[in-house]
Amino acid sequence: MENIVINYPSWYLILCLLLGVVYALMMYFRDGRFEDKPGFFKWILGILRGAAVSILAFLLLTPLIKSVIENQKNPIIIVAEDASESIEQSMTADQLITYKQSIDDLTIGLSQKYEVKRLHYGDEVKTGKADSFAYKVTNLSNAIKYISDNYGDQNVGAVIMTGDGIFNEGSNPIYQNSDLVSPLYAVALGDTTQKKDLVLKDVFFNKIVYLGDQFNLQIDIAAQNCSNQQTSLQIFEVSENGQKKLKEEKINIKGSDFFTTRELTLDANKAGIRKFRVVTTGIKGEALSSNNSKDIYVEVLDARQKILLFADSPHPDIAALKSGILNNKNYTFEVKYAVRDNPVMTDYDLVIFHNLPSAETNLSTQLEILNRRKTPRLFIVGRQTHLPTFNKVQEIVTLGGNNTQTDEVQAIFKSGFSSFTIDEELKKNVSRFPPLIAPFGKYAAGPKANVLLYQRIGKVDTDYPLMSFGEEQRTKTAVITAEGLWKWKLFNYLEKQNHDDYNTLIGKIIQFTAVKDDKRKFRTDVGKNVYKENEAVRFEAQLFNDSYESINEPDVFISIYDANKKEYKYTFSKKDNYYLLEPGLFKEGRYSYQAKTTYNGKELTDKGNFSVKSIQLEQYDLTARHDVLVNLADKYGGKVFYPNQIDELSSAILSNEKIKPILYASNKTQSILNIRWILGALILLLILEWFLRRYHGSY
Repeated sequence: MENIVINYPSWYLILCLLLGVVYALMMYFRDGRFEDKPGFFKWILGILRGAAVSILAFLLLTPLIKSVIENQKNPIIIVAEDASESIEQSMTADQLITYKQSIDDLTIGLSQKYEVKRLHYGDEVKTGKADSFAYKVTNLSNAIKYISDNYGDQNVGAVIMTGDGIFNEGSNPIYQNSDLVSPLYAVALGDTTQKKDLVLKDVFFNKIVYLGDQFNLQIDIAAQNCSNQQTSLQIFEVSENGQKKLKEEKINIKGSDFFTTRELTLDANKAGIRKFRVVTTGIKGEALSSNNSKDIYVEVLDARQKILLFADSPHPDIAALKSGILNNKNYTFEVKYAVRDNPVMTDYDLVIFHNLPSAETNLSTQLEILNRRKTPRLFIVGRQTHLPTFNKVQEIVTLGGNNTQTDEVQAIFKSGFSSFTIDEELKKNVSRFPPLIAPFGKYAAGPKANVLLYQRIGKVDTDYPLMSFGEEQRTKTAVITAEGLWKWKLFNYLEKQNHDDYNTLIGKIIQFTAVKDDKRKFRTDVGKNVYKENEAVRFEAQLFNDSYESINEPDVFISIYDANKKEYKYTFSKKDNYYLLEPGLFKEGRYSYQAKTTYNGKELTDKGNFSVKSIQLEQYDLTARHDVLVNLADKYGGKVFYPNQIDELSSAILSNEKIKPILYASNKTQSILNIRWILGALILLLILEWFLRRYHGSY
């Protein structure tokens, strides 16, 4: 159906017609050149010229033609195939060939009447048929969501989903909310028979532990039809030098449907990413042996920071600080005295100076080493502190006075501290702690100081800093301008029978001061230390100029080495102001890498390592779960078929009268100038008029 539309009032058409008539009359009414011709000849010429002018005038109104076009859209039939490893393992080679051919034949048959879309799924969904069965996991809910999201607004006649009903990733598809309204037909593959099998079901463990700790492995073991047999549970550590047995425990299987949980403890006595293999010795005659072992990776962190308390002399504060610091297992603590010890300052991540510098020890040698290594430090001022020297070795607090007189000062909080958070309850409790002993004099916070606690002397709140933090030459420095912290610990216990408030405050002070900022100008990040074999490895790199602004001008190269020292070379891509590399998937194993770049004529390098662990989910349970497929078919109004019934499935869909094509009506608007025959008619009118005039002796 077509309509002509103009954007002017309809009476403009009369004007177009009148314009043609007037033009023809003016041209031929008094024209004496054709007096010898019959009277109708001038009428013919006038009609031709008038029609041409009227058509031209009409075209100047830019008329449009609106058309309604009807298209028929055939229903879409979606064939989604399970392409996970369990499908291939549940069939013989001949069965697999027959199955793949039957799905191809089904697709060809349905294509005669419908539009067929083929998908295959595992842990992700991809278009096209399943040429191989290599997915390590099966996510049924993700497949249904993909179909719903991508085809939910189209004329989907039916969904055919092949699979064994085993899903080992994602949510249960039965309880999944979906917009899918078309019937779902399932092709049930695999065998539901419970065969004789010993299965190491799962291993639960902490993926990150600290060096020197112990960690537990909780191991679930199941067995079917293995009654009155015995297996052995073994734990091995796997390294480049082979595997070493760590634990072994005998397990007697009682009953045909057996399940047990065992818990074993291992020592985190070596830092790094450690690989362990949990093994159950096989049962004679079992259907599958690949599910008798499982590899796990545990990252053992040597994150303990070494803290030195360097004191002028013994003091009750030392024991109080030690207990507060060692409350956190990530710290080690040593005490040295200036009068007898000469500690190696390079061995420590944080140094606490108690009553130092003193008149006898000015700390020049020690501070020179710490400054060179940018080692954080904490000063606790007391009666033995030599104040003039103290003012020289740090700029956080300036103290004008002497040690001969002291004040009792309590802690008060004021707003403005932003380095770390202190909750209101702790602020309230600390403000009630007993007074500390501070040198008498004038205190001033330096321009780089961030003050946490101020001094209350008697009932007067002052702006004298009691506890301050800052950074000098990229080195964190903290200052406590009073001694007597042991009183806070005792008071906390007196009130609450615990040291929680005291330990929390000391822990926050130490944690903030001891943490070093990463000041490297070139650094790389591998994202995670352990990847799954179906996860793409991703690297990021950053390069900083002298002002520590992120740049990415020079190229960055990386070499990745596997356990056999085979090298894989890559070049980072530049993105925004950093570098990015996604080299893809790697096989199971341990890898090391070294990245390098050249900036300002200097080569910068960074290195690290990562591991890739295998995914064994598809090998652990090959018993098909057709009940899942039955419930899915019932939920979406379909039916379950088996591989030998695929012809019946094709007939059921082809004979389903509810699967119908849809007529789509669409509007098409185009200018009438695009219609060629109108231009041809106009030219024909003008040529015919010209020909008649010329033929009869006129121009």
